[in-house]
Formats: sequence, C-alpha cells, structure tokens
Amino acid sequence: MQTGSPLRVTLYILEFFPRSSGRPSLLAATTNGPEMKLSLTDRLIVVAYLAAIMGIGLAMKRRAAKGMSSYFLGGRRLPWWALAMSGSSSYFDITGTMWIVSTFIVLGLKGMWVHWLWGFPITAFYLAFMGKWIRRSGVLTGAEWMYTRFGRARAGDTARLSYTLFAILTITALLGYGAVGMGKFGAIFLPFSPFLCAVLILGVTGLYVVAGGFHGIVRVEIVQTVILSAGAIAFAIIGYRHFDSAVFASKVSGNWMNIVPQVRPTELQGVVAGGTDYSLFGALVAVWVAKGLLLCFSGPEQLYDFQRFLAASDARDASKLGALWGAIHTVRWPFAMAIAVMAIMGLGNPALDAALKHDPETALPVIIGAMLPVGLVGFMLAALLSGFLATFSSTVNGGAAYLVKDVYQRYINPQASPKTLIRASYLASSLLIITGIIISYFGTSINTAFLWIFGTLAAGILPPNVLRWYWWRLNGWGYAAGVFGGMALSLGQAVADTSLFSSPLPLYIGFPVIALASTIITITVALITQPTDMPTLEKFYENVQPAGAWSPVHRQVLARNSRFTRETTFSLEALNTLLALIGICTLYIGTLYLILHRQTTAFTCFATTVIMCILLYFTWYKHLPLPAPEAPEDETPTTEKAPATSTIRGAAA
Repeated sequence: MQTGSPLRVTLYILEFFPRSSGRPSLLAATTNGPEMKLSLTDRLIVVAYLAAIMGIGLAMKRRAAKGMSSYFLGGRRLPWWALAMSGSSSYFDITGTMWIVSTFIVLGLKGMWVHWLWGFPITAFYLAFMGKWIRRSGVLTGAEWMYTRFGRARAGDTARLSYTLFAILTITALLGYGAVGMGKFGAIFLPFSPFLCAVLILGVTGLYVVAGGFHGIVRVEIVQTVILSAGAIAFAIIGYRHFDSAVFASKVSGNWMNIVPQVRPTELQGVVAGGTDYSLFGALVAVWVAKGLLLCFSGPEQLYDFQRFLAASDARDASKLGALWGAIHTVRWPFAMAIAVMAIMGLGNPALDAALKHDPETALPVIIGAMLPVGLVGFMLAALLSGFLATFSSTVNGGAAYLVKDVYQRYINPQASPKTLIRASYLASSLLIITGIIISYFGTSINTAFLWIFGTLAAGILPPNVLRWYWWRLNGWGYAAGVFGGMALSLGQAVADTSLFSSPLPLYIGFPVIALASTIITITVALITQPTDMPTLEKFYENVQPAGAWSPVHRQVLARNSRFTRETTFSLEALNTLLALIGICTLYIGTLYLILHRQTTAFTCFATTVIMCILLYFTWYKHLPLPAPEAPEDETPTTEKAPATSTIRGAAA
C-alpha cells in the first residue's frame, strides 16, 4: 500500500501514542520489521485451523463437480443461515477493518459517517426487499441477470458484457489487494518475505476454493464465522477492560465521542488523512450518505454478495439470510473500536515504534502479539486468517463464475458440456489466484487501483445500477452506456488528479459531477434507443416484482392477468427498510458506546434495536413470501443461446 492509504495514516498515528509498560511481548523488533515469536501452542492452533479448512473444502469436491449450479451456487440447496454466515464472514476483511479503525482514531465517533461510503447498513435493504428480488431472477451470475431484465437481443447482450467487464476488473483488483494484505500479515509470523507468504497462504486457500467450489466455501466460512466472531468478541472484551476514561479523555479532543456531524468541526480543521481533507466535514457527510443510499438501492454490485442471494432456495430464505447477515456482522464494530482504544491508550512496548515506522502496515498482528497471552495469540491469528480467507475465497469463486458463465460459455464455447464447464471453473479459479499472487508482487500500485475502483468509479457505475430496478424504460443500451461512460469519466478524473490538478478533487465535487454525468448518459441513450421488448419486461415484472416507475408494464400485465398482485406492497417494504435501518444503525453504534463505557447511551441504542425487531416481526416476518415447494437440485442449462439481433432506433419513453 502507498503512504496515503487510510491504513497507513492510522499506523503513523499509533507512533505518537506512548506505550505503558506491561508483560513481555511476543514480538521483537528486527531490522526487517517486527517478527512474532510464536509459541509451539500457537503454531499448532494455526496449522490445525488451516488443515481443517482444507479438509472441509476438499471433502466437498464431489458435490461441487455435479454442475455449474453446484459449483457456483451449491445447487441452491444450502440452508439460509449458512449463506448468511458465509456472507457475513466474507464482508469481514481485516484490511477494511483497519480502515474503520483509522476513521475512529482520526475522527472519533464521527468516523461512523464515513462508512456510509460502502453502505454499511445495506443488509436492511437485503432483508426488506432486495434479497427476494435477486433470488426471484433465478440466474447464476449478476451479469446473466441482465438477460432477465433487458432480454437476449443485442442490447441485453451488451449490458451483460459491460457488467461482466466491470465485475472482472474489480474482482481482479480486489484479489491483488487481498494478496498484498495476506503477504504483509503472513510475514509477521512466518520467516519469509511478504510475497512468498502470499504465495503460500493463497496456495493453501486455493486448494479448497478450486476443488470445493461454493459448497466448500460456504461450509468453510461457517467455521470461519464462528472463529472470527469469537475472536472479535474476545478482543472487544480486552479493549473494554483496557479502557480508562480519565486516561482516554486526556488523549483525545473533547468532541471525540460526539457522533453528531457538523459542517466545519473545529477539531477537524486542517485534518488530512488518506488523501481526504476533513475540514468541510458536513459536505463529505452529505456525499457519503448519498453514495451509501445509492449503493443500498442498487443492490449488490459485481461481487460475491449477489451470489449469496442467488444461492438461496427461495425468496423467503433470501430475505431471512439478509437479516441474519446484518446481525452476525455486528461483532466487527466493537472489534474495531477495541483496536482503536488500545492504539490510543498505549500498547506497552515502545521498542516496536521504530519497526512500525519502517513498515507500519503490520500494526494489527503487532497489537495481538503485544496484548494477548500464549494460546490466545494462535486463536486470534486463526480468526484473522478467517477474515482474510473468507473474503479471498468468495471473491475467487464469484470471479470464476463470471469468467466461465459470462465469458467462456457465452463467447468461446456455448455448447460446452457440464464436465467441460467444471474443468473450466477449476482453471478460472486457479488463474484468478495466480493473478492475485502476481499483482501482489507489484504491490505498490495496488492501493491506487483499489481507491480508484471503489471511490471514484462508484460514482459512474451506481446510477445505471439503481435505474435498472426502478425505471421500466431503461434498456440494455442505456445501461451499457452508463457503465462504460461512468468508467471513462472515473478514469478521466484519475488522470486529471495526477496530471492536471495540484491536488485531487474533493469527493464532494468529483462524486456529484460524475454521478450526474453518468445519469444523463444513461437516461439519454435509453430514450433515443428502442425500449426492451414488452414480453421480457412483463416476465421480469411478474417474477421479480420490483417497485418504482413500472406503470406501463403493470397495465400490460393486468390486461393479460387481471388477478396479478405483488406479494408485498412496496409501501410496506419501504416501512420495513426504515425500521431495519434504524435497528441496524443503533445496534452497531451501541456496541461502540459500550466499549467506551458509555453504558446509558449504549443500552438506549440496544433498546431501540429491540423495539425495531418487535415491530419487524409483525410488519416483515409475518409477511415473508411462502416457502417454495421442494425441488430437485437446480442446474442451469449447459448451452448458451446466441443473442438475437434487433434494430436500434429512436423511441419515446
């Protein structure tokens, strides 16, 4: 990672906090950086964990080899709670957690507003309506979903291609970024270079990912969720006990615990972290919340989260897994706050300051070695490996689905047999792992690509992804134009930031400009080209039951089927979204206040969450879709249909 990353800012900040004396550390500062002196017990725990996840993954090889649906969706026979555990652990990446820590250290509790940037309460939307909308489409990948929405003509095929290219681009960048993190992490407790550690860790992970497919990944991630959650809770307890209100107050500003945003907070004037100037905090909050809401309303993007809902057995299970997903993810927040508290309070080993300055990205394992006793260190290492590997394995499997289904089968070998497709899946997964390892070798450029893809790029991609659900008139041409246009605009800003401007454009300028331009491109192209054919729209509307501007399609459906009604009115779905949003936010924020010994505020938040859950029982749970009839293990067709040709011409909305 480069110097400007949020993680690096966090670790530089750590250097200025004094360390209190304490027990002997398990870490030693060497000329090559901090090195963890693992006991035999800790080593055995880590080795046993790696052996266990490999065994589970390899044991699933036979099930995964049944076909494409088995390999990528588990045949849609996996229980909803297992999918929720899998999704939650996939979201719990350690690098992202350290970014959360950095925002708390720099901004205090106001740092919670930053995380609207990635839509932290998105599970409220999953449980209320988005999870069941996705499952009703019945496809294998997010790119293939384009056919259900835009048809199989050239417009639909172009939309699918645009989505596929965007997905592969971001997945590849994520794998490289994750490989860099794994290498840095492994080098702390293995006597090898970061690159060699990345090769070893990813190689071990690759065995169960490639062989076990989605069956193996979900079962491994059940174990990983248990270990990761237990480790996070244990660390949160340690942080809670480590907290001293008097000492803490002497090290932070008076507004550190004030979560209410201000336009220009006095304590944040001139504060720059991760390339962001926080002086005009109110403008940043407006953009973060707007971006987060767009992301939540657009549904899962190109990654493994879309895959979890497609793998559910029916719409009812898809909704339930969204709820449990959000609940399990709670443990990440007190874990992050505990790390922030210990960083600010002091860790007890000043000798490591020089080593951290030499390579500050190693702070998280350093904190573990400095604070935990023998045995618990090995357990926490296994928990952190769970976070790394859960994200990595899900990304590999999701990326392979796009390569095989949306590239190989679509454009190279449409008549491929099930056995050929499974072999292609093995190859695609292996190639993605190798790509991640190769990119990690050139790790200095990964952070730039990561920040571009998940910062600036999102502004251009979100408008067409939102409109696809809520506006019937959006067609494949408009969607593709919005995606390609958004990518071009985002790349243009990246070039301008480095070549034309003395400093990067602030987010509150760049994001609205690119988002508005992408919206105009999407709508304009959609209106001047032929609409999606009505039979495709009618089928999509009947099956998925989306909300928004669908009146012309709704009238056509009623003319053909006068008894058609949506299973749940969108007004009720909107109410459930609001209730879930309040419940999830107060749950997460309450855990932060609990670590900070603000019990009154914490339990007020928890009481609010309980009230929201009671209301949701009556407004959401009792109105869930009925269970679908038991069906044989689902398999998708093994051949691809060629796209139909169509004439592009102007049409009115």
